[in-house]
Amino acid sequence: MRFLVFPLLLLITLSINAQRVGLVLSGGGAKGLAHIGVIKALEEHGIPIDYITGTSMGAIIGGLYAIGYTPEQMLEEFLTENFYNWSKGIIPEKYQYYYKQPDPNSGIFNFGISFKDRKPQPRVQSYIIPTHQMDVAFMEVFSSGIAKANYNFDSLMVPFRAVATDIYRNKPYIFKEGDLGTAIRASMTFPFYFRPVTIDGYPLFDGGIVNNFPWNIMVEEFNPDFIIGSNVSKNVPPPIETDFLLQLENMIVSTTDYTVPDSLGITITVDAGDVSLLDFSKAALIMELGYQNALLYIDSIKARVKRRENHSDIIFKRLEYVKNYPELKFRAINISGLKENQKNYIERTIRKKASVISYERFKNEYFKLVADKYIDRIYPNATYNKDADNFDLDLEIQKEPKINFSFGGNVSSSSMNQGFFSADFKHLSNSSTFISSNTYFGRLYSSLNVSVRKDFPTQLPFFIQIGGILNRFDYFKSNDAPFFEDLKPSYLIIKETFNNNIIGFPVTNNSRLLLFLKIVSNDYEYYQVDDYRQDDFPDHTFFSFTNAGITIEKNTHNRKMYPTKGKKQQLTISYIDGIERHKPGSTSQILHQEKDYHKWLSYSVRSENYYKLSSHFTIGYLIEAVYSNKPFFNNYTVSILTNPSFSPSPHSKTLFLPEFYANKYVGFGLFPIIEFNSDISLRNEIYVYQPYQILKKGEQFFKPFYGEPYEKLFLMSATSLVYQTPLGPISFAANYYPSQKKPLYLVFNFGYILFNRKGLEY
Repeated sequence: MRFLVFPLLLLITLSINAQRVGLVLSGGGAKGLAHIGVIKALEEHGIPIDYITGTSMGAIIGGLYAIGYTPEQMLEEFLTENFYNWSKGIIPEKYQYYYKQPDPNSGIFNFGISFKDRKPQPRVQSYIIPTHQMDVAFMEVFSSGIAKANYNFDSLMVPFRAVATDIYRNKPYIFKEGDLGTAIRASMTFPFYFRPVTIDGYPLFDGGIVNNFPWNIMVEEFNPDFIIGSNVSKNVPPPIETDFLLQLENMIVSTTDYTVPDSLGITITVDAGDVSLLDFSKAALIMELGYQNALLYIDSIKARVKRRENHSDIIFKRLEYVKNYPELKFRAINISGLKENQKNYIERTIRKKASVISYERFKNEYFKLVADKYIDRIYPNATYNKDADNFDLDLEIQKEPKINFSFGGNVSSSSMNQGFFSADFKHLSNSSTFISSNTYFGRLYSSLNVSVRKDFPTQLPFFIQIGGILNRFDYFKSNDAPFFEDLKPSYLIIKETFNNNIIGFPVTNNSRLLLFLKIVSNDYEYYQVDDYRQDDFPDHTFFSFTNAGITIEKNTHNRKMYPTKGKKQQLTISYIDGIERHKPGSTSQILHQEKDYHKWLSYSVRSENYYKLSSHFTIGYLIEAVYSNKPFFNNYTVSILTNPSFSPSPHSKTLFLPEFYANKYVGFGLFPIIEFNSDISLRNEIYVYQPYQILKKGEQFFKPFYGEPYEKLFLMSATSLVYQTPLGPISFAANYYPSQKKPLYLVFNFGYILFNRKGLEY
C-alpha cells in the first residue's frame, strides 16, 4: 500500500501544476478598463493567466497584456493624451499639417463621387470619428510585440485570440496569426463610430456584434482547465418606439451569454455604472472598481485553481519577452491602391532622400499625407524583416473621390440665415491638382469662389493657387432691428470682385508662409446721411487696386468656430495701390464725380490662444493690432469702410459697427470657458478695443477727420452656450455692444458663420 501512496501524490502534484487557466475579457467600451483591475488582482494573488480571448475593449487590454504590458502600464497608456486623441479622432497638435489645409468653410454634409470603370459611384462617409490617429497608433503599439512572436498569436507572452465580426458572412472572425494591431483594430470597430479595416476583401467590425464574451472561443481554441471571465457588459434592452439608437443597437448587437458555465469556471461581473462608450477620463476609477470586484471572487478562484504563479516569475517572464524588441524603423515601402505615378508622389513625400526611415519621421510624413485633400485614408502595416533588422512598411491607400460636394451654412433666429454649397475636383499624379468652387447665399452675404491649386512635393514643398472671388455684403436687408427712426439701419452694400493669387510654403507643421497678390475692384453703395427717403439714390465709391503682401500664419485650433484648444497666430504685411472714383448720390453735398489715387502700407498681427487650466476650465485670450498709413478717402463713410475692422466674435462679423473700424488700433479679448464635457461648454468673451484715433465725420462735405489720440475705449462681450455636434456647433448667445443704439442681441445659431477671403483683408 505504501508503494501506491508516492505515485498517487506525484500524480496529484503533476495535475495541479498542469492546471491551465484562461481569461476571457468582454467588450464594453470604456467600461472594459475594469479588466485591468481584474488582471492586477489575479497577478497579486498568484492566479496564473495562460490564455486570453477578448472582444473589442477586451481585445485591446488582452493584446496589451499578451505583449508584456503590466496593469500599471496599461492604465498609464489609457490616461495619456495620445489615447484620448485616437479615441476622439484628434490629430496631435505637433502633427497637424496646416500647410495643406484649405480655407475653412461652412460645409456640414459631405458626399463624393468616385469612378469605377468610368461609372460614377456615390460615396457617403459612414462613420463619425476619423481613424487616422487610431490606425497609426495601433501599428506603433503592437508592431514590435507581434514581430517578437513571429506573427503567431500562440507565441506571444500569453497566447491570445481576438474576435471581430465578418458582417458579410454574419459570423465571428477569429484572429490567431498575422498583424496583432490590425486584429485588435478590427475587434473594436463599433459600426458608425469608427471606420472598419478590410481583411481578405471584407470589412470587419466589432466582435461584440456576434460574440461580446468569447468564452466558447476560449474553449474551442485552448480548452483550458479553468476559465475566469471578466464581464462589464449587458445585453441590449428591448427597443422602444421612440429611441432610434436603441433600435439600431438591437439590430447590430446579438444577444450574448455573459456567464461562464460553473463546470468550466467563474465569471467576475463588474457593474461600472453609467459610463459612456468613449468615457476614458474615468480610467483610474473604473480600473479600481474592477480590482475591488475581483477581490470578492479571489477565494472562490483559489479554491478551484490550486496552481500558483509567483509575481517574481511573472515579472521575469515579462522582461524576457519585451527584451530586444525590434526597433520600429522602415526601409522598404510598399504602396497599394494607387497608380505608379501616384505611388511616386507618396513615396517622395515620405522618404525624401532617406534610405531608412525612423518611426517618428514616418509619423510626421503620414499626418502630412492624411491632411492632403487627395488622400481619404492610409492604413499602415509594419512587417518585420529579420535579415535587414527593420520593418517593411505596407500602406493601403484610398483616394478621396475625384468629385466632392458639400452642403451647409447657418440656421439662425436672426437674419444670419445662410446657405452654402461647394463642389471640388481632385487629380493626383506626380503632383496634385485641386479645383474648388463654393457659393454662399443669404440676406447678409452672398459669394462665389473658384480656385485652382497645384501642389509640388519637392524638397521644399510649395503650392500655387489662382482664383477669383465675388463677395456681396448687404448690411441693410440683413438688419433685423425694428424699423423705427432711432434704430433705422444703415444703407450699406459692399460688392467685391477680385483675382486672388497665392504661393505657399510650409514653415513648420503648424505654420505656413503665403505670398499673395490680389487684383480687386470694389463697389461701395451707401448713404452719407441717416434720414434718406425712399426716392433717394445712394452714393457709389469704386475702388480698383492691387493688394500685395506676405503672411505668416499658424493654426492649431481644434475647431473652426468656438475653439477651446490650440493657437492661431498671424502676421501680415501688405501694400495697397489703387484708384478711387466717387459717384455722388442724391444726399451727397458734392455733386460732381471725383477721382483720387491712394497707396499705403499695412501691418497686422493677431494671436488667439487657449490653455486648459483644469478638466472643466479653459482660459483663452486674443490680441490683435493693426498699423496702417492709409490716407483719407473722399468722405467719412468710405474712409471707414476701407479701414481694417475689429470683429472678433462670430456675431460681430455680421454687423456694421463703425466705431470698431480704424487705421491703427489694439484689441484684446479674454475667454473664460467652462467645459461641461468635451462637446458642451459655456463660453464667455470680453473684448476691449482701443483705436489710436477715432475717425469722425465733418459737417462740410462729410469729410473725415481724426479725433484726439486714445480719446475713447470701446467694449463688447458675448456669452454663448455651445454644443459641438458631429455636424456643427449649436449655440445660444447673448451679444452685447454698449456703444450701440441696440446694445443686446439674443441669437440662436446652428452651423457656421464663415466667409470667403476679402479683397482688403490684412
